[in-house]
Parts: sequence; structure tokens; C-alpha cells
Amino acid sequence: MPRPSLREAIVESATTQFHLHGYNGTGVAAITAAAGAPKGSFYNHFASKEQLALEVVDRFAGGMGLEMLTDTAVAPLERVRAHFAFLAGALEEHAFRRGCLLGNLAVETAVDGPEVAARVTGFFERWSAALAGVIREAQADGSVPAHVDADVVADELIDLYEGRTMRARTTAGPAGMRHLLDHALPRLLELPRA
Repeated sequence: MPRPSLREAIVESATTQFHLHGYNGTGVAAITAAAGAPKGSFYNHFASKEQLALEVVDRFAGGMGLEMLTDTAVAPLERVRAHFAFLAGALEEHAFRRGCLLGNLAVETAVDGPEVAARVTGFFERWSAALAGVIREAQADGSVPAHVDADVVADELIDLYEGRTMRARTTAGPAGMRHLLDHALPRLLELPRA
């Protein structure tokens, strides 16, 4: 009977270990130990830790809720708010202590892991494009002023989110995400005050 593949366990383990200890702070031995796999089995599935990190980026990015931004059954502004509320909920699951894995990886791999950094950058570009598209929809329905630069605001929202996740790691609280949702988002979109 063939042995089951340990690939999935290794990817899940790496995701957790990178999130807890960082890319540079996590070795192959720690990843395989947490996966309950022999260290040698790692190289049956991945040529390097960087190759594994590329898969981790893709998997993690797939869980960031970008599909929420394209659900036309929901009003555009509600989609943007719900998307960031979803992300805040994911951070809260770990008491805000882990930050955004993609932002963490981007910083850590910028010099020593250019393929990983490029993959994260590619995701950020897709995320920004998706946000800008929803903002344009909100402009078309009149809920966001036409003069707002959707591309600039989309980038600023991502920058704010990433910055707030970093700060939340030190405060271990939801205040930063509440600020993004309740103050920064309406201000950037130039929404009328309630």
C-alpha cells in the first residue's frame, strides 16, 4: 500500500511556523518536526525552503477573501468593509499577535528571498486591482465621489492594513483594525460623515 504524501502536512506546518517564527527564524527541521515528518521527506516534495514558501504564499493569499470583493450581490462599499472586517477577524483568531503572513514574508525575504518577495508583491498588486475595481463600482453607483483616485486609495488601504497589522502585534488588540474600518476607510473614500 503506498504511503500517503506528507506534502500537505509540510505546507500547513510551514504556514504556521513562518507565521509564528518568521521565514528566517524557521528551519526545515522545525517545519518537518511540526508536520510529524522525517526531515529527509521535505526534499521529496520541495527543492528548497524558498520553493515551499512560494506555495505558502499562494495558499495564504487564497484565504485572504479577495472573492468577497467580486460578489456583485453585495453593494460595493459593503464589500470593501466586509473584506477588511473578514481580515480583522482572521487576525483576532491569533490575538493580533501574528500579523499578516504576507506582509511579514515580504519584509523578511526582500533581500534573501527575491522569488518569495516577488510572489507577495504580485498578490498585493492583484489585491490592489480588486479593491480599485470595487471602488470604481462605488463611484459608478454614486456612493464614492468620482474624483477619488481608486488606484491610489486601493494602495493606501493595503498599506494601512499592513501597517495596522504590524502595530497590532505590539498592542495585541483590535483598535488598529477598528481605526481602519471606522475612520481611515471613510476618510480615504471621502464618504459623508454620519
